[in-house]
Amino acid sequence: MGKLIKLQLRNVFHNKLFYVCTGIMILLSPVVTFLFNNSLNINTTLVLPEIVTILSVDVVGIVFIALFTCYDYNEGTAKNIIGRGYTRTQFFISKFLVALIGMFAMILIVSLVVFILFINNGLGYSTKVMYSLVNGLFEVIAYTAFFVTISILLEKNGSAIIAGLFIPNIIPLVLSVIDSKLKLNIGNYWLGSQSTIFSMKPTLGNLGWSILNYVIYTFIFLILGVLLLKKKEIK
Repeated sequence: MGKLIKLQLRNVFHNKLFYVCTGIMILLSPVVTFLFNNSLNINTTLVLPEIVTILSVDVVGIVFIALFTCYDYNEGTAKNIIGRGYTRTQFFISKFLVALIGMFAMILIVSLVVFILFINNGLGYSTKVMYSLVNGLFEVIAYTAFFVTISILLEKNGSAIIAGLFIPNIIPLVLSVIDSKLKLNIGNYWLGSQSTIFSMKPTLGNLGWSILNYVIYTFIFLILGVLLLKKKEIK
């Protein structure tokens, strides 16, 4: 398993994809930070900051995870890895762990750059948002598991990217329609819903429920991904 993880790490850090995605995040994150920090001083909704956030973090992260996860399928090396004696479970877990390492590395680099460049004029990260920071780390873990599972299932770069972009937005809409028609609250239990509650009232209790929500879904996606991969034919 260790050798497999090293192989996957080489695929990440010896590939220009990681550095291109990191560069894009660095270029766009200051814009996001500026817009969010100034949004409360203007009489507009958060539509523009939300759009830029998707472009700078969500979209870039989804593209990175999809391309990395599908790399062995596109190169035709996935079957060779399994043929070396590694199990499909080990293959999936290595993809998840290394994708997560790549995401954390990008976030760390971007955070440091933005903090260093913009702390003097108020655009850096606040030192009083530890709850949000912890919540964000668990959010990255859960969504990485989600996107890796989607990418493993679809295998193709384009399909994985499109699914990663649209599925997280479509599911809440579907659940909200179901809730409104049947007078239920299913949507409150979907991935990240507790995080929304936490963002409105960032207490320790709400943070705990948000983290629990992310942990549960992380394990659900990991188990689902392993089960799906076991049933797939690897070409």
